[in-house]
This record gives sequence, C-alpha cells and structure tokens, in this order.
Amino acid sequence: MKHALAMLATSACGSSRQLVRASLKRPLLFLAAAVLGLMLGSVQSAEAATCNVPGTYPTIQMAVNDPSCDPIIVAAGLYPEEVTIQRTLTLRGAQAGVDARTRPFVAANESIIDHPCGPVQIEADSVTIDGFTVQGSALSDPCFLAGIWTNPGFSGTQGGHQILNNIVQNNISGIELDSTCAASPTLVQFNLVQNNDNPGPGSGNGIQTNFGLCKATIDSNKFSGHTNSSLLVVAASSDLTVSNNELVAGTLERIVFATVSNSTVSGNVSTGSTSSGTIRLFGGDSDIAINSNTLLNGMRGIRVDDPYGIGANSGVTAHQNCIKGNLLAGLDDEARGHLGTLHAENNWWGSSTGPMNVNNPGGTGDAVVDPDGVVDFTPWLTSPPGPPCPAAPNTPGKATGGGKIESSSTSTSLDTVLSLATLLITSSSHPISVGSQATFGFSVACCAPKGNLEYNDHPANITIKATSIITFVISPSSACPTGKHAQFMGMAKQNGTSVNFTVDVDDCGEPGSSPTGGPDMFKIQTSAGYVAGGPLIGGNIQIKQ
Repeated sequence: MKHALAMLATSACGSSRQLVRASLKRPLLFLAAAVLGLMLGSVQSAEAATCNVPGTYPTIQMAVNDPSCDPIIVAAGLYPEEVTIQRTLTLRGAQAGVDARTRPFVAANESIIDHPCGPVQIEADSVTIDGFTVQGSALSDPCFLAGIWTNPGFSGTQGGHQILNNIVQNNISGIELDSTCAASPTLVQFNLVQNNDNPGPGSGNGIQTNFGLCKATIDSNKFSGHTNSSLLVVAASSDLTVSNNELVAGTLERIVFATVSNSTVSGNVSTGSTSSGTIRLFGGDSDIAINSNTLLNGMRGIRVDDPYGIGANSGVTAHQNCIKGNLLAGLDDEARGHLGTLHAENNWWGSSTGPMNVNNPGGTGDAVVDPDGVVDFTPWLTSPPGPPCPAAPNTPGKATGGGKIESSSTSTSLDTVLSLATLLITSSSHPISVGSQATFGFSVACCAPKGNLEYNDHPANITIKATSIITFVISPSSACPTGKHAQFMGMAKQNGTSVNFTVDVDDCGEPGSSPTGGPDMFKIQTSAGYVAGGPLIGGNIQIKQ
C-alpha cells in the first residue's frame, strides 16, 4: 500500500514527482510551468488546448503540469518519466484507439512510459489514459508499486478513470485500480496486461484493488504471464463487472474476490490456469453472478471458500458456464464457504451426464465438491453452450427412433423408420401441449453426421423437419442406469422457418415404452424457443455404437 510515509519521504528513487504534494506546493509547480512556457515562446491560455509531446513540451510531465493542456498527445518514443497526474485530462499515446490485445508490439510505434519508481500515478478524477505502453515499476515503497497507480484516499479524489488500449507490462504489479462510489464509472478495456512480476509487494498481479473499487467495468482485456492473479480485489468493493477477458493458459491467471458485493463475472475465457481456482471467491463476497464463462483445463473452475475467516460468501450464482477438464473440480464450495443455497444450475460440466457428485451417481463431467450440501446443480446443460466452449467430439455410431424400425446392416449406416413413435409431452414451452402427445421419427448416423428428423406437436401446431445434421454424440444415460444417451444437432424447418435444433434421446431398453428399465426419453428444442420432452408411450429408440 502507498501509505502516509510517501508524503514525507524524499525522492529516494530518483523521482521527479517531489513526493511532497501538499496544496501549498502546487501553485509553485504551475508557476514554474508557465515561466517555462514563456521561455519556449508558447504562451498558454486559460482555455483547454491540445498539447503535443514532444512539441509543445519536451516531456509528458511538463504538459500535465500546464492546466491548459487537454488533451495531451504523446508521440511514439521512450519517455523515462514518472508521470503524476493531478487534474482531469486525457492522455493519448501513439496507439490511442488501437486494441492492445491484437496490435503487434513494435517499440518504434509505441509511446512508452518507463520508470522504476512507478511510471504513472493518477491523483485526480476522471483521467483517460489511451494507447501507451506502461512499464518498468521495480522499486518498493516509498515508490509506487504499479505501472498505473490510483488511490483516491491518498489524493483526496474519487477516481472514475478510463484506461484503454494500453500495454501494461514488466512492473511489480500492472494496475492498482481504485475508485469510490461517488466517482464516474471506471472502465478498463482493450488492454494487454502481461508479465507484471517484478519483485516487490503485490508482485504478480495484473490488476489489483487494495483500497476499494466501485462502479467499475473491466472488459475485453488480455492477461498473461502473471505469478499470482489477473485480477485481485481484496478491499470492500461493489458493482463490478468483469467481462469478456482472456486469461492466457500456463500461468496463475485467475479472478479473485474478497469482500466484493453486487458484481458480475461473465464471458471470460480461461484455457488452462495453473491456479487453485480460476474464479475464486475467498471470503465476504455477496451477490456475485458468475455467468457464461469458459473455464477449461485448470485445477478448479470455480472455487468458493473462506480460508482466512473473513466470513462465508453468500448469494453466489453460476449459470451457463462452460466448465470442462478441470483436474480437481469444476466447482468447489469448501466447508463453510457459502451460506445458503449456491445456485449453479444450467452449466455445462463437460458431459451430458452432468457433474460427478454423490447426488448424481451417473455423472462423468467435472466434479462438484460440496461437503455442506448447498450447491444446486440440477438441471445441467446436456450440450456445450456454444463458442468459445469447445463442442463435444462426434461419436461413431447411430441412433434411430420410430414406431417401427428396419435396421441397416452396419453400425454407421442409416436405419429406416417405417412409422412414427409417440411421445407423452410432460414439459413444454407451449402449456397447451403438456399432457398431450407428439409423434416423431429420426435416423441419425456418424461419422460424418447425417440423417433425418420429423416431429409433430399437434396441439401446438408445430412441425419440425431436419435439413441437416451437424453433430452427433453418444454418452452414458442419466435417465436410466444401463442405458445410452445420444444428442444430435443441426438445422431444420419449423413450420417453414429455418431454425437450429437440438435433440436429446435416451435408450433405456426394449421396447422403448416399457417401464421395466424406464421408458425411452425424447426431448427437442429449437432456436425459435420451442421446447418439449417426455417419455415414449409408443415406439422405440435405439442407440448403437
């Protein structure tokens, strides 16, 4: 933390900031800047004007000290400065407006601020920093410990900054991000934050919050090469949105919250974090929504715990996440980690059978560890929710459903459906259909996927006919212990309109309507919002490999 000692310290690290920042000193700084402006033949008016570095001023700090400079345009080049910003302004580098995640790094094209005592300190409200490379923080207190540093409590401000399109790299930590609820919303977007691992307090964090953060969006950034976390929030914070960020595999990239409330973690992609939990809530968090993230091949996809006695987390929800290939657990809610029900319905656990858990004996997907029995993971998604979640691989074999089936001679050629099967609709998006019957027939084989489907819901006047089959996957059935499950997806015409469709079927024994092993099951859903499913009361479903 940047504590009160910083206000009393001398410039032990060769800083140009003159650590004494009391208001008594500021007029002297501005007077010096004005005199310098006269010497350079550039009399500055009181009205805001564009200033260029170099050009209007030779250094960034000189332009910042001139209250009439806004915006400040900084050309490509190396600026070995410690820039302290004490007023609202916009600072634009040579790459302003250019997404840092995808632009090739060419030093000659970058405006690089590099200083071992902390390249940029923001001590004002509503500052915009756009299009720089910020690097080089390497010295501990009394120096600043981050590439970009904020702390409204230290400077008597509120925050509300825009940090856009920057490469923040090779610092002790990348960004110390703090803002009060009285500030304008904070936005950190389109930045490449990487390799902020220089030794020192807080080392190894891409973004960290030690003093408090409110009304902040951290969106569409790329984090890579950190030895602790991508985002670490350890001070009371609220109303955060952490969305659409990429956490590059192979290091400890993760999102970590403590004492955070009313916040959302959504759309983030991690393909192989080596941390103990890719999304971790480790105490005192409340009302956190974890939705539509892709959490692959880590140790734990989501970890909820309270190892330091901060207090149990509460009100956590997790929906529509793609959770697959995590070694220890897809979701680990440790003992006393969460107070009340943790709602984790409608997630993909890597298998149509759902997660491994004592309450789901047939589950083969990523484990749900739940010693307190508070996680509700039913229902789960029986297929991946779509890109960037990887699709399940197609399975050689075939599935057929109908009233009468004529089998083909091989396991991968289509059977012939001679008549339609009958389905008792027990659940549907059309209430008029519940309790009534539908008829269907299908024959699908792989590989490559091929086949046909006809479905008729007479009470709802819904007719669906497949035009193509795109995926076909066979797995163990969760509907019947010894049965098989198949899912196939493709394109169809629903009452003449093109839709995507997904069919899930379970082959529970012969004949398909027999209650002995549990009747065969059929479910269909389309992109037009139609859903219906239930047991067979006539006909049969066969799945063969």
